[in-house]
Amino acid sequence: MFLHCDVLAFHNSYILNLPIVNRMAQRLQTIEQGNHIIAVYSSKDEKYNEAFAFLKEGLQRNEVVIMTTSDLLKDEIRARMRDEWKIDVLGLESKGDIIIRTTEEVYFPGGMPNIQRTKALWSTLVENCLSKGKRGMRVFGDMGAFFKHGFTKELLEYESCLEQRFNFPVIGICAYDSNDISNNITLVQIRQLQQHHNPVWM
Repeated sequence: MFLHCDVLAFHNSYILNLPIVNRMAQRLQTIEQGNHIIAVYSSKDEKYNEAFAFLKEGLQRNEVVIMTTSDLLKDEIRARMRDEWKIDVLGLESKGDIIIRTTEEVYFPGGMPNIQRTKALWSTLVENCLSKGKRGMRVFGDMGAFFKHGFTKELLEYESCLEQRFNFPVIGICAYDSNDISNNITLVQIRQLQQHHNPVWM
């Protein structure tokens, strides 16, 4: 039997903790273009529930939506979008309205992170989405693969070269697992990350 604060709701095959869902809904209502958000999650369910809610809203607002993660297969992501959003995912991918990539494909396709290459990629994607008449772009970037591949230093360097607030029409969530933070990042480095993000969801 579940206690009041631990009530679980089943949404399709995904388990949602209601207090977490309410907090997630409240903070997603506060975001705006230009936000460079850092979010730390205690579970993969929490992380991906927020990711899909965040990106769905972007699609409804005529924004290009981008999901980068290595923890879910691309077909798993497509299936959840199709089932929850009731959309033609492959059709929207072919138009460039939805972009699904692994973290490796975006941040270190050649095997090593390259800050200038990654920033050039984002710049090109923004230009492309605006040229198609889109309002902007939403990115959910799962940073877990940086730690998996031993690129903590490179990740901190990359985050530190980005503005706390973007001066172009993008909303980005840099998603971290709490275990990765605890096991790999010092308190000084956490403060460094906070200085380059706003809002800070930690």
